[in-house]
Amino acid sequence: MPGNEVFALDDFGRLTPSDSQVWIDFDGTISKRDVLDELIRQFAKNDSWRLIEERWAAGLIGSYDCLREEFALLRVAAPELTDFVRRIPIDPGFGPLLQLLRTRHVPVAILSDGVERFIRLILAENGLSHLPIYANRIAHRGERLSLRCHLRSGNCESGAAHCKCSTAGRLGFPERKNIYIGDGRSDLCPAGKADVVFAKGVLAQELSRRQIPFIPYSTLTEVVARLERTWMGAPVEIGVVAADRGRRLAAR
Repeated sequence: MPGNEVFALDDFGRLTPSDSQVWIDFDGTISKRDVLDELIRQFAKNDSWRLIEERWAAGLIGSYDCLREEFALLRVAAPELTDFVRRIPIDPGFGPLLQLLRTRHVPVAILSDGVERFIRLILAENGLSHLPIYANRIAHRGERLSLRCHLRSGNCESGAAHCKCSTAGRLGFPERKNIYIGDGRSDLCPAGKADVVFAKGVLAQELSRRQIPFIPYSTLTEVVARLERTWMGAPVEIGVVAADRGRRLAAR
């Protein structure tokens, strides 16, 4: 995968659970597939979503405009939607990751540009609950869906449906260092403001291109192993990437 090395800007010492907090993306990070991408492919009334995706990938629009336009194309009844979403698989390492963080008393929350209801359905299907989730909402009338972006910010640098940096800034513990885990474009801004980043996919490619430090991973099981080694005292090569140290990403 791209970014097989870890770029080091400034070794800030060993992480400990007491000074760590974790933000984690959902689609493609916790879930094995992007939930919204799967929905669009399955239930869009036509293929015009492909042009919308191209504009988003080219940076011509942010995820807010992209998702709003794509959701307008969806046609699916509520029971069929629920059944479809519940079948989305998750990374088997997510449960052990939660267990590690809870055992070590490390705050953790999901930051997603996806939909909170879908995330809760998928987690419940896997026996996981009682986890802070910050994501978009939907309104479902008949077979039509519309996006409700209550976490959007007019000042969002990336025009996201959910401004992850803004949410994190409101919830952060300034004394704790941020660990961010993600895989996609919506993770680029918060990853750039975090202290330690685990990245794969498009996020790893972009961070590598911009020479921003990150720790590459393929599965969350690898993240668990790396954190365990770090918290047991083994040194790990990581860098400080916080563009604004006053706005730490954190969880409640």
